[in-house]
Amino acid sequence: MIQNLALRTVLLALIVLALGTSCKTTKPTRPMEQYEENPFEEKISLLNIPIRVGLEELEKMLNRQFDGMVYEDDDMNDGDDMMVKAEKQGDISLSIDSNFVQYKVPLKIWVKYDAGFTTLQGEGSIAVEMKTIFDIAQDWNLSTATEIIGHEWLEQPKLKMGVVSLPVGTVANMLLRNFKSTITEAIDEQIKENFQMSKLIADAWENAFQPVLVAPDYNTWLMINPEAIGMTPIKAQDGTISTTISIQSRPRLKIGEKPSVDKASTLLPAFQYVRETKEDFEIQIGAEISYKEAERLVKENMVGERFDYGKRHIIVEDIELYGQGNKLVVNTKLSGTYEGSIYMTGKPEYNPRHNAIDIKSLKYTVDSRNFLLRSAAWLLKGKFKNSLEENLNFYLDYNLTEIKEQIREQLKGYSVADNVLLKGNLKELNLSNAYLSPDAIQVSLQLDGQVEIEMSELSEIQK
Repeated sequence: MIQNLALRTVLLALIVLALGTSCKTTKPTRPMEQYEENPFEEKISLLNIPIRVGLEELEKMLNRQFDGMVYEDDDMNDGDDMMVKAEKQGDISLSIDSNFVQYKVPLKIWVKYDAGFTTLQGEGSIAVEMKTIFDIAQDWNLSTATEIIGHEWLEQPKLKMGVVSLPVGTVANMLLRNFKSTITEAIDEQIKENFQMSKLIADAWENAFQPVLVAPDYNTWLMINPEAIGMTPIKAQDGTISTTISIQSRPRLKIGEKPSVDKASTLLPAFQYVRETKEDFEIQIGAEISYKEAERLVKENMVGERFDYGKRHIIVEDIELYGQGNKLVVNTKLSGTYEGSIYMTGKPEYNPRHNAIDIKSLKYTVDSRNFLLRSAAWLLKGKFKNSLEENLNFYLDYNLTEIKEQIREQLKGYSVADNVLLKGNLKELNLSNAYLSPDAIQVSLQLDGQVEIEMSELSEIQK
């Protein structure tokens, strides 16, 4: 009797243990997160920005800046026995040759001269021909040296003594000799104050570090990341002064939060001349699509979706993305008939036909598949997995297409400094080389196109 009771107890324990084991469900194991080093060489991109300033625009600038009183000496006792006022009488005309500008300035002159025995006063007008040689200093300041190369009296001054007007060519020539050193210095000073090239370039250089929101719908930021800047020698031809600013950079696209900028890196490098270069640009861009942002966009289409399998169903509660070597891991958290995580992996690859990133061969991990075969084989039917795969591919393809159009729109007129627009045309945006980093899906893009700098209202670039 006791033996039968013991036997029944052992059998009952074995049955309970067997039932417990058969009811216990082991969830799929989470795939280990790991990343490889960037397998692709990051190329330096060269952005060439032609700058052209027309002769007519320069004339307008000079005529606005040198308007009214150009020179005034109101001290009779400064060693020249003379007081002089020179006022611009008409428009300045320009001609350009290589690295100098030649121009003619019409002036109305008033003179008061201490002749010793009496004081003489008179008025006249003169067209002064000048030449300004220009160069660019290490700090990007425009360096100029102006000299008078000739003159033409439009109305020779007549100095009045009492009621008698006397022609005094000697006094007029002495005036001009004195005038040569003072007005040329005044012109160079005016150019220095009103055409602050270093400020213009420094502002443009600093702005080049600022992230540009090129696709607001996808929080896509373009970062130029300039490393070096130079300029080709200035040329003068057919009434136009031209040069090309050349910027070496490592641009990146980042999808997600606005990137921060290291202020120390925005300091303008010393000026340097570079070789002649073509006006097209070919830019290699590393595009960074953060997992956080990718998750947000995928969740918009997938979270809350219900998939029915006869009397069974699942609802997508959450999605997590991360990397394992060269594969993207998709952790889908489900509720409903099955509750828990299911893991799939797929390899991001560039699709040249669609100019997109495809997640190739999205498959359940071995552990997830084995688990489903034992406990929820109905989930292996394709509609849930196919829907997830389509949404991942749709996100990448549509997003990058939108980026291309919005970059093209930005290049129609992007302000890099006051009164300075960068205009251009984006011809192509192609993708290649997809891989995974700890924080993001990384892809390499190439942008082909043209840009140029357009200046307007040059006289206002002094603020």
